[in-house]
Amino acid sequence: MAISLKKIEQEAPKLIDLVKKADISLVKANLTNHQAKVGLCLDISGSMFSLYSSGKIQRLAEKVLALGCRFDDNGSIDIFLFGQNPHQVGEMTLVNFQNFIPEVQQKYPLEGGTYYGKVMKMIRNFYFPSGNGGSRNSPVAADEPIYIMFVTDGATSDKQETEEQLKWSSFEPIFWQFMAIGKSHKDVSGKGFFGWLEKAFSSDFSFLEKLDEMSDRYVDNANFFSLEDPESISDEKLYDLLMTEYPGWVKLVRDRHLLK
Repeated sequence: MAISLKKIEQEAPKLIDLVKKADISLVKANLTNHQAKVGLCLDISGSMFSLYSSGKIQRLAEKVLALGCRFDDNGSIDIFLFGQNPHQVGEMTLVNFQNFIPEVQQKYPLEGGTYYGKVMKMIRNFYFPSGNGGSRNSPVAADEPIYIMFVTDGATSDKQETEEQLKWSSFEPIFWQFMAIGKSHKDVSGKGFFGWLEKAFSSDFSFLEKLDEMSDRYVDNANFFSLEDPESISDEKLYDLLMTEYPGWVKLVRDRHLLK
C-alpha cells in the first residue's frame, strides 16, 4: 500500500505536486495500488559534472522518489552509483531527500570510467543475495517487482558483462529503465555542415538501444529512452515515459511466475 498523500504533505510538502503527477500516469497505466521496490542508479563519471552541479540530478532524483512514494509504503528509494566502481549508498527518503545528492557527491566524487555491468551485478546481489549477482538460467520469484531507473550520459566499458547481467536478470523480477542524457545520434536531424558538426558532438547510445532490443532473455526486462536534457520535458511526460513498457512487463512476469 502506498504511503498516504496526507503523510507526504506533512513530511515532504515539496514532493506532493510530483506525487500527484506520478499518480496520473499510474492511473493511465492501470497500476493504481501497485507495489514495487524502486531503485535509482546514477552515473558518476566525470562527464556528468554539469548535471550534478546544476542541481538537475537532485531534481531528477526527487521525481523518482515521488514515483517510489506511490509504489513503496516506506516512501523511499534505494540509491546506487557507478563510474569506475559501483556503490550502494543507502536510501533517499521523505526525511533526507532535500540535499541528498549533493551530500552523496561529497562522499563519492566523480570517477573516471563508466561500467554498467559492475553496478548491475551489485544491484542484483542487493535484491537477490542468494545469487551473488552471478549467472542464472532459471526463474526466481519475489513478493514484489523491482523497478530500477538507470541514468547515464555515455557508453560502458564492460559491454559483455552488461549484456550477461541483463540476460541473467531476466530470470528475476527486475525491470531496467535506461535513461540516457545527451543529444543522441538517433535524434539528430540537422543537415549539411552544421548537421554533421552536431552529429560529431552528439552521444552514441546505440549500445543502450541494443540492450533494449536484445534477444535470448527469459522476459524483455528493459526499456530505453534518451533526453538531451532531463528537464527538457514536463514532469507528466517523464512519468508517462517511465511507464511505457513497465506495465506490460509486470503482467508478463506474473504470467512467467517471477512474482509470488
